[in-house]
Amino acid sequence: MLLKFNDTTLIETIRPREGKGKIKGYRYLENIELENNLKGFYVNELEVGSEVGYHQHIEDEEIYYVLEGKGIINDNGEEKEISVGDLIYTKDGERHSIKNTGDTSLKFIAFIIKK
Repeated sequence: MLLKFNDTTLIETIRPREGKGKIKGYRYLENIELENNLKGFYVNELEVGSEVGYHQHIEDEEIYYVLEGKGIINDNGEEKEISVGDLIYTKDGERHSIKNTGDTSLKFIAFIIKK
């Protein structure tokens, strides 16, 4: 199966996970289309100054891979700088948030995997 960018579903969220600002997500796949434990595959663009609020993962895990920009991840209460090429792995039961601290969009891939 080939999915072109034009086949994606754009999802725009204000104050994602009760954070700040806005995120645009391009959904390529979601669980109803899949025959495995992947809940979704997204390419996200977090606007300058925006953040996805601190939240816990229950019965799923999430992986972020940074494509463009820079920011800060709150990884279970510990803040760390992130930039292009970094991967963030949040296990079931863990918490995280992500903030754009750069002067361009923070673009990252998100995989959500159900347990």
